[in-house]
Amino acid sequence: MSEKNTGYAAPLLHKAFAVLEDIAGSPAGLGVSELARRLSISKSTVWGITQALTALGALTYHERTRKFVLGPTLVRLGNQALAGTDIRSLVRPYLQELRREFDETVFMGTFGGDWITIVERAGGAQELRLDAPVGTRIPLFAGAAAKVFLAGQRDEDLERILRENPLPRYTENSICDAAAYRRELARVRQKGYATDFGEYMPGVNAVSVPLPDHTGRPAAALWMVGFNHTFTKEKMERAVAASLRIAAAIGPLPGRILSSTRG
Repeated sequence: MSEKNTGYAAPLLHKAFAVLEDIAGSPAGLGVSELARRLSISKSTVWGITQALTALGALTYHERTRKFVLGPTLVRLGNQALAGTDIRSLVRPYLQELRREFDETVFMGTFGGDWITIVERAGGAQELRLDAPVGTRIPLFAGAAAKVFLAGQRDEDLERILRENPLPRYTENSICDAAAYRRELARVRQKGYATDFGEYMPGVNAVSVPLPDHTGRPAAALWMVGFNHTFTKEKMERAVAASLRIAAAIGPLPGRILSSTRG
């Protein structure tokens, strides 16, 4: 490539990447009007870009919400890019350290679309334990990990998620009032961790901490789960302190992690 061409700027390509970046930061997805307003681009330009990206598989359009989310092509490319950094190998020893210390199951997962995806795990050694394989998808409002991811969203994105998705009653302890859930997320933001006392599964407690990227937003989350008769409040408090220490040791993760369902 000649020097004359190295400084070439492709405005439409820059706009397309801006669209992808904005949608990547909005797990509930964005519509054409929202993208046009946020990026100061005309609706017609946004429409053309989103149609082209959808045709390439870089975006997926949801008819019900009339919003775009990241598509399967980006997941595939992201997984190929991450193959060189091998996030799972980086995090696995830390999860195993927590498992050995507390003998409870520890997970790492990512947030995208309407679910959390488990990308690594370390199962406890107890005969009766909670576990799930890598690739398992967990619902949007499922317990402590969900609180960590939602607390890390921008205010406008969080409000849209709460407006468009009624809070489910998984158990009698589930927080189903939107105002109460907002207060809970405010506490998560303040403390830097989340707890779950039987809110997603009866008799199951959990703690979760964010694994941030270089911007400070959660690229992934680490969470520990156990039955309430073994994972007591006192044990959970110790697990929070240990998990925060582990998250600091791992350090910033390299950008937004795209979920892989492969074990």
